[in-house]
Amino acid sequence: MQYAFFFDQTACTECGTCTVACKDWNDVKPGKVNWRRIFMHDKREELTGEFPNIVSRPLVYSCNHCDNPACVTACAAGAVSKRSEDGIVIVDRSRCRGYASCVSACPFGAVQIADDSQEYTKSAWLTAHPAQKCTFCRDRLNGNKKPTCVMSCPQRALDAGPLDYILQTHPDAVRATEAEGIPSDSANGRNTGPNLYIKKR
Repeated sequence: MQYAFFFDQTACTECGTCTVACKDWNDVKPGKVNWRRIFMHDKREELTGEFPNIVSRPLVYSCNHCDNPACVTACAAGAVSKRSEDGIVIVDRSRCRGYASCVSACPFGAVQIADDSQEYTKSAWLTAHPAQKCTFCRDRLNGNKKPTCVMSCPQRALDAGPLDYILQTHPDAVRATEAEGIPSDSANGRNTGPNLYIKKR
C-alpha cells in the first residue's frame, strides 16, 4: 500500500493554518524548519489576470513520500527508510550522523535541519541537529486519523490516505509533476515519483 497527499489549488487561500497545525502537533519549535510549507507567488509572471481579478496558483506541500525517494539512497548512515506497509518515508533521527546528503538529494526540499535557536533541547543524538521531515503523522494513522494538516485546513484543500482512495475521491487531480511550479522530481538521474496529487486552478 502507498499513502498519498491531495492538494486542491482552487480552494487554498494560503492562510497557513496547515503549517501551524503541523508544527504544533509534531512539536517543531518556531524557526526555519517547516515540515509543511506554503510557496507564495512573489513574481509578477507567476500571477495571471488583471487587477482586481488576479489569480494565483498557491502550492502547499511537505514530504511527498516518493515511490523512489532520493533521500533514502543518499543517506550513508541508513537513517532514512521507506516503510513497506504504507510507503511512508521516515527519518530515524537517532541514527542520523549529520551528513546532510539527504537534504541535498531531495528535489522538493522536504528534508531539513534545524539550528541552535530552533532545536535548543539536546538529546542523545549522534549529531546536534539530526535531519527531520514530515512523517505523514504516522502516530495519528495508528488511531485511524488523518494528518493534522488535513484536519486543520478550514477550506478542506488538503486530503490524505491510501493512493487508491485519493485517486477515486479526487479523479480530477493530477500527479504533482504535472502541476505548474512544482520542482522537477528528477534526482540522481531518476524520477522519484512524488505521491502528491493536485487539483489545478
